[in-house]
Amino acid sequence: MKEAVDAFLADLEERRGASPHTVLNYRLDLDQMREWLAGRSVKVWTDVDRRTVRAWASWMGSEGYAKASIARKLSAARSLYRYLVREEQAERSPFMLVPAPKGGKHLPVVLTVDEIERLVTAPDPQSRLGIRDRAMLELMYATGLRVSELLSLNLDSIDWNQQLVRVTGKGTKERLVLVGEIARDALDLYLHGSRPLLARDRILDALFLNHYGKPLSVRGFHLVLQHHLRSAGITRHVTPHTLRHSFATHMLEGGADLRSVQELLGHASVSTTQVYTHVSEGYLRDLYAQARGGR
Repeated sequence: MKEAVDAFLADLEERRGASPHTVLNYRLDLDQMREWLAGRSVKVWTDVDRRTVRAWASWMGSEGYAKASIARKLSAARSLYRYLVREEQAERSPFMLVPAPKGGKHLPVVLTVDEIERLVTAPDPQSRLGIRDRAMLELMYATGLRVSELLSLNLDSIDWNQQLVRVTGKGTKERLVLVGEIARDALDLYLHGSRPLLARDRILDALFLNHYGKPLSVRGFHLVLQHHLRSAGITRHVTPHTLRHSFATHMLEGGADLRSVQELLGHASVSTTQVYTHVSEGYLRDLYAQARGGR
């Protein structure tokens, strides 16, 4: 099944000119589908029928996936089957009569402060990769960076004197983001105690490296995050963007004004940031209900 996905993604990139980011997202979605199918002893794409597709969509819904995420994953699988049919590797697509879920506004998933604490302390503080992972998680939560922004940082992106990180966001727009003491300490430990052990090419200036000494990829970060979520005992569906959502929500709960959070996140419009005011209100109500219930 993996070979078919590899061939489809190569075709997507070569024939349709898809960007590396798009190809990566397709791969993540299709790999997740393959894992789900493998757990149900489905070993070839032609064994997937309409009932299997509906079961997969239902499972994602029960796991708390947003409707937009489910629609995206179904779309990736539909595209795969169009390719398989065109290449005469499948007679028909099982997705033909399966409608995509209707979109709708939904509030982002946010981790509690306790869950954040468990997550950022999950990496092994004695290993070079654990030190790196702690620095990445602390920096993401402290700044609200997108994962693409985090992994595009270079050594000279950090201004230690001003305690700032220079970030290149969407549309190549640059912004400066303050870094708190905890994240700075984690970064300092990584740069002086871990990165030198990972770096094989001394000229390479990427901030975060993998165990081969190369720049860490988005897929690599996804795998790192999922590993530490399991170690922290967090079973909810969490993505790198969840850390960004959590940063924004906790900032507003702490009294930050909406415009400041907008600038920190790099949102072009404050209307994009306003969703976090609703998340913050709901989060506080949940905490209040938990406190009342625990008495």
